[in-house]
Amino acid sequence: MTTPVGSLAVSATPLAGVSEEEWSALLEGNSSASAFSLRVFHQAWWSAHGGGAEDVSLAARSASTGELLGYLPLMRRPDGVIYSGATLHIDYATVLLAPHTSAQSQEPDDVADALATALLAINAPINMMRIRPADDAHVRIVAAIQRAAVVASRAATYAVEEPAPFIDLQGIRTLDEHLDRLDKKQRHEIRRKVRRGEAAGVQISASEDLLADLPEFIRLHRARWGERGLFTATPKGAEEEAFLRELFAKAPRDTITMLMARNEEFGTFAAGLFLRDAGALRYWNAGGDAGARALSPGVLLFVHGLTLAINEGRAQLDFLRGNEPYKYECGAVDAQVMKLEIPL
Repeated sequence: MTTPVGSLAVSATPLAGVSEEEWSALLEGNSSASAFSLRVFHQAWWSAHGGGAEDVSLAARSASTGELLGYLPLMRRPDGVIYSGATLHIDYATVLLAPHTSAQSQEPDDVADALATALLAINAPINMMRIRPADDAHVRIVAAIQRAAVVASRAATYAVEEPAPFIDLQGIRTLDEHLDRLDKKQRHEIRRKVRRGEAAGVQISASEDLLADLPEFIRLHRARWGERGLFTATPKGAEEEAFLRELFAKAPRDTITMLMARNEEFGTFAAGLFLRDAGALRYWNAGGDAGARALSPGVLLFVHGLTLAINEGRAQLDFLRGNEPYKYECGAVDAQVMKLEIPL
């Protein structure tokens, strides 16, 4: 059902109702969006994991031309709660909004407000997860939902979900410039482990064929994480593999880089996945053989990824969600991932 809101028409629109061209046009106007906001991530998620969810996403279009001006991916889970779409396997939520100048003026944010009003009209509890304050569209939709909640007499709680540590690379031109910012012990340890890897003949290179190397990544992930990891011998594990397989097959070129560490003794003994967007290189996942642990594969992959980010002129190396100690030992500081909860 389509609801007119001023010059806009808002309707429940599952992913299939938005073309790649429409999605890309909206995404192009939001330079602060992450790689997780690519349509291919949502398509792969629904293909692999969507069996237990209902797509209740909302679209705002021009009532006169039909142009897509806003899209809010949403999913209703078996618990009856509406969540940000696909976020159980994606680190940052997606919000697509046409550009708005409200930061420079007092004009209403019509598109965000229309989507927020439609969201609050759904008779369900709401949990907007994985909100990233560095994403302008996230900030706009949070403000609009809070306004709509007041009108609907519903309580909205905005709070920290978890940290997402990152390394600020603005002004950093070399690896040594970053390492010099660390304390002496941390700096020494990283350099020592890099030298040890060089002495052991370790070579790190990017995969030239993600799909062909997917089985090797899965093997290394299992070797590192076992039953605590993604690719367990269960239906869920099969879903995770299907998700990555479709993502690797369809993601735009250069969005995903798989770094692989090898030497003569162990062969390929570690691999890490990095995502690339306008704002950052994002360290997404990794795995490695326990037998090669003495070579500190995590440090070697981090150093190579950081060097890659610096050479590409990225503003950040983003470790994504989670407060694991190694991130801070590498010089990361916290950004906060937020959530907005609205009970019935």
